[in-house]
Amino acid sequence: MFDFLKKALRAAQNEQQPVGPQSALEELGLRLDGFAELDPLPFRLRGEGLLFAPPTDAQKIEAYGLVDLGADTQLHRYYFTDDAWLQVKTTDERIDELKYWVFHRTRHPAQQEAFERWLQPGSELGLPTLEYEGKQFTRVWGDGPEWSPPIRFSEAVASERAGEIKYRTTHHTMLFEREVPQADRMEYLLISAELTEGEFCVVFSVGVDITTADLKIA
Repeated sequence: MFDFLKKALRAAQNEQQPVGPQSALEELGLRLDGFAELDPLPFRLRGEGLLFAPPTDAQKIEAYGLVDLGADTQLHRYYFTDDAWLQVKTTDERIDELKYWVFHRTRHPAQQEAFERWLQPGSELGLPTLEYEGKQFTRVWGDGPEWSPPIRFSEAVASERAGEIKYRTTHHTMLFEREVPQADRMEYLLISAELTEGEFCVVFSVGVDITTADLKIA
Protein backbone atom coordinates (compact mmCIF):
# COMPACT_ATOMS: atom_id res chain seq x y z
CA MET A 1 0.00 0.00 0.00
CA PHE A 2 2.72 2.47 0.98
CA ASP A 3 4.81 1.50 -2.07
CA PHE A 4 1.82 2.25 -4.28
CA LEU A 5 1.35 5.66 -2.69
CA LYS A 6 5.03 6.49 -3.13
CA LYS A 7 4.89 5.55 -6.83
CA ALA A 8 1.71 7.61 -7.31
CA LEU A 9 3.31 10.62 -5.61
CA ARG A 10 6.44 10.36 -7.77
CA ALA A 11 4.29 10.09 -10.90
CA ALA A 12 2.29 13.19 -9.94
CA GLN A 13 5.50 15.16 -9.29
CA ASN A 14 6.93 14.11 -12.65
CA GLU A 15 3.76 15.26 -14.43
CA GLN A 16 4.17 18.71 -12.93
CA GLN A 17 7.75 19.08 -14.12
CA PRO A 18 8.30 20.75 -17.52
CA VAL A 19 9.10 18.42 -20.39
CA GLY A 20 12.49 19.18 -21.89
CA PRO A 21 14.72 22.18 -21.20
CA GLN A 22 13.13 25.59 -20.77
CA SER A 23 14.11 28.46 -23.04
CA ALA A 24 15.82 31.52 -21.56
CA LEU A 25 12.56 33.44 -21.95
CA GLU A 26 10.60 30.79 -20.04
CA GLU A 27 13.21 30.77 -17.29
CA LEU A 28 12.78 34.52 -16.94
CA GLY A 29 9.20 33.89 -15.83
CA LEU A 30 7.39 36.72 -17.64
CA ARG A 31 3.73 35.88 -18.37
CA LEU A 32 0.29 37.40 -18.71
CA ASP A 33 -1.25 38.30 -15.34
CA GLY A 34 2.19 38.05 -13.74
CA PHE A 35 3.94 41.00 -12.10
CA ALA A 36 7.27 42.66 -12.83
CA GLU A 37 9.11 45.34 -10.88
CA LEU A 38 12.12 47.36 -12.02
CA ASP A 39 14.75 48.24 -9.45
CA PRO A 40 14.31 52.03 -9.09
CA LEU A 41 17.60 52.67 -7.27
CA PRO A 42 19.78 53.35 -10.38
CA PHE A 43 17.23 55.92 -11.54
CA ARG A 44 17.03 57.62 -8.18
CA LEU A 45 20.81 57.91 -8.04
CA ARG A 46 21.43 58.96 -11.63
CA GLY A 47 18.07 59.79 -13.11
CA GLU A 48 18.18 63.58 -13.12
CA GLY A 49 19.50 63.62 -16.65
CA LEU A 50 16.94 61.12 -17.96
CA LEU A 51 13.57 61.72 -19.55
CA PHE A 52 12.84 58.16 -18.50
CA ALA A 53 11.04 57.56 -15.20
CA PRO A 54 10.01 53.96 -14.39
CA PRO A 55 6.98 53.06 -12.26
CA THR A 56 7.86 52.85 -8.58
CA ASP A 57 6.04 49.61 -7.78
CA ALA A 58 5.27 46.18 -9.22
CA GLN A 59 3.30 46.25 -12.46
CA LYS A 60 0.81 43.67 -13.70
CA ILE A 61 1.39 42.32 -17.21
CA GLU A 62 -1.92 43.06 -18.92
CA ALA A 63 -1.01 42.26 -22.53
CA TYR A 64 1.66 40.44 -24.51
CA GLY A 65 2.80 41.32 -28.03
CA LEU A 66 4.87 39.19 -30.38
CA VAL A 67 6.83 40.49 -33.36
CA ASP A 68 8.48 37.97 -35.68
CA LEU A 69 11.49 39.59 -37.38
CA GLY A 70 12.52 36.44 -39.23
CA ALA A 71 15.77 34.45 -38.98
CA ASP A 72 14.55 33.04 -35.62
CA THR A 73 14.55 36.54 -34.13
CA GLN A 74 11.55 37.81 -32.17
CA LEU A 75 10.49 40.75 -30.06
CA HIS A 76 8.44 39.89 -26.97
CA ARG A 77 6.57 42.87 -25.56
CA TYR A 78 5.01 42.84 -22.10
CA TYR A 79 2.61 45.71 -21.46
CA PHE A 80 2.15 46.81 -17.85
CA THR A 81 -0.63 48.56 -15.97
CA ASP A 82 1.02 51.96 -15.57
CA ASP A 83 1.95 53.04 -19.14
CA ALA A 84 5.18 51.05 -19.18
CA TRP A 85 6.34 48.02 -21.13
CA LEU A 86 9.25 45.64 -21.40
CA GLN A 87 10.74 44.44 -24.68
CA VAL A 88 12.78 41.23 -24.77
CA LYS A 89 14.62 40.45 -28.00
CA THR A 90 15.46 36.78 -28.60
CA THR A 91 17.38 34.92 -31.29
CA ASP A 92 17.17 31.13 -31.39
CA GLU A 93 15.33 31.41 -28.03
CA ARG A 94 18.33 33.15 -26.45
CA ILE A 95 17.84 36.56 -24.91
CA ASP A 96 19.83 39.22 -26.79
CA GLU A 97 18.65 42.38 -25.05
CA LEU A 98 16.08 43.83 -22.67
CA LYS A 99 14.73 47.36 -22.87
CA TYR A 100 12.31 48.92 -20.40
CA TRP A 101 10.05 51.61 -21.86
CA VAL A 102 7.57 54.22 -20.69
CA PHE A 103 4.88 55.61 -23.00
CA HIS A 104 5.76 59.30 -23.12
CA ARG A 105 3.45 60.92 -25.65
CA THR A 106 0.78 59.93 -28.18
CA ARG A 107 -0.46 61.89 -31.17
CA HIS A 108 -3.67 61.10 -33.02
CA PRO A 109 -3.68 62.10 -36.70
CA ALA A 110 -7.18 63.18 -37.67
CA GLN A 111 -7.16 61.47 -41.08
CA GLN A 112 -5.26 58.77 -42.95
CA GLU A 113 -3.57 61.44 -45.07
CA ALA A 114 -2.13 63.09 -41.97
CA PHE A 115 -0.95 59.70 -40.71
CA GLU A 116 0.77 58.86 -44.01
CA ARG A 117 2.76 62.08 -43.88
CA TRP A 118 4.65 60.52 -40.96
CA LEU A 119 5.87 57.83 -43.36
CA GLN A 120 7.13 60.21 -46.04
CA PRO A 121 10.57 61.82 -46.48
CA GLY A 122 11.11 64.77 -44.17
CA SER A 123 8.98 63.52 -41.29
CA GLU A 124 10.38 63.22 -37.76
CA LEU A 125 10.38 59.43 -38.08
CA GLY A 126 13.43 59.31 -40.33
CA LEU A 127 15.50 62.37 -39.50
CA PRO A 128 19.21 61.74 -38.76
CA THR A 129 18.93 63.78 -35.54
CA LEU A 130 15.90 64.82 -33.55
CA GLU A 131 15.32 67.21 -30.66
CA TYR A 132 12.76 65.85 -28.23
CA GLU A 133 11.83 67.43 -24.89
CA GLY A 134 14.94 69.61 -25.13
CA LYS A 135 17.27 66.62 -25.64
CA GLN A 136 19.21 65.78 -28.81
CA PHE A 137 18.76 62.23 -30.14
CA THR A 138 20.56 60.48 -33.00
CA ARG A 139 18.93 57.99 -35.33
CA VAL A 140 20.03 54.37 -34.77
CA TRP A 141 18.60 52.71 -37.89
CA GLY A 142 19.60 53.82 -41.37
CA ASP A 143 22.92 54.98 -42.81
CA GLY A 144 24.04 58.40 -43.92
CA PRO A 145 22.90 61.95 -43.18
CA GLU A 146 19.72 61.74 -45.25
CA TRP A 147 16.18 60.92 -44.18
CA SER A 148 15.72 57.16 -43.69
CA PRO A 149 12.40 55.28 -44.00
CA PRO A 150 10.97 53.72 -40.83
CA ILE A 151 11.07 49.98 -40.20
CA ARG A 152 7.73 48.25 -40.78
CA PHE A 153 6.57 45.19 -38.85
CA SER A 154 3.40 43.57 -37.53
CA GLU A 155 2.68 42.82 -33.87
CA ALA A 156 0.15 40.24 -32.65
CA VAL A 157 -1.20 41.21 -29.21
CA ALA A 158 -2.91 38.89 -26.71
CA SER A 159 -4.46 39.83 -23.38
CA GLU A 160 -5.57 36.43 -22.07
CA ARG A 161 -3.56 33.49 -20.78
CA ALA A 162 -4.85 31.26 -23.57
CA GLY A 163 -2.77 33.40 -25.91
CA GLU A 164 -5.61 34.15 -28.33
CA ILE A 165 -4.79 37.17 -30.48
CA LYS A 166 -6.88 40.18 -29.49
CA TYR A 167 -5.67 42.46 -32.27
CA ARG A 168 -2.80 43.14 -34.68
CA THR A 169 -0.90 46.40 -34.99
CA THR A 170 1.18 47.52 -37.96
CA HIS A 171 4.15 49.59 -36.78
CA HIS A 172 6.25 52.04 -38.81
CA THR A 173 9.07 52.56 -36.34
CA MET A 174 12.33 54.43 -35.88
CA LEU A 175 14.77 54.20 -32.98
CA PHE A 176 16.85 57.12 -31.67
CA GLU A 177 19.41 57.29 -28.87
CA ARG A 178 21.43 59.72 -26.82
CA GLU A 179 24.24 59.32 -24.31
CA VAL A 180 23.42 60.44 -20.79
CA PRO A 181 26.73 61.07 -18.97
CA GLN A 182 25.03 61.62 -15.60
CA ALA A 183 23.37 58.20 -15.86
CA ASP A 184 26.33 56.39 -17.46
CA ARG A 185 23.99 54.77 -19.98
CA MET A 186 22.09 55.36 -23.22
CA GLU A 187 18.54 56.65 -23.31
CA TYR A 188 16.35 55.65 -26.25
CA LEU A 189 13.45 57.27 -28.05
CA LEU A 190 11.19 54.97 -30.05
CA ILE A 191 8.69 56.60 -32.40
CA SER A 192 6.05 54.32 -33.87
CA ALA A 193 3.34 55.31 -36.35
CA GLU A 194 0.74 52.64 -35.67
CA LEU A 195 -2.33 51.32 -37.43
CA THR A 196 -4.67 49.15 -35.34
CA GLU A 197 -8.06 48.06 -36.66
CA GLY A 198 -8.49 51.22 -38.73
CA GLU A 199 -7.27 53.59 -36.00
CA PHE A 200 -4.13 55.69 -36.39
CA CYS A 201 -1.74 57.01 -33.75
CA VAL A 202 1.90 58.01 -33.37
CA VAL A 203 3.46 56.82 -30.11
CA PHE A 204 6.62 58.20 -28.49
CA SER A 205 8.25 55.88 -25.94
CA VAL A 206 11.38 56.58 -23.88
CA GLY A 207 13.46 53.77 -22.41
CA VAL A 208 16.77 52.29 -21.35
CA ASP A 209 18.67 49.01 -21.51
CA ILE A 210 18.31 46.81 -18.46
CA THR A 211 19.50 43.36 -17.34
CA THR A 212 17.63 40.48 -15.73
CA ALA A 213 19.21 41.53 -12.43
CA ASP A 214 17.23 44.80 -12.62
CA LEU A 215 13.92 42.90 -12.67
CA LYS A 216 11.90 41.23 -9.96
CA ILE A 217 9.25 38.92 -11.43
CA ALA A 218 6.36 37.32 -9.55
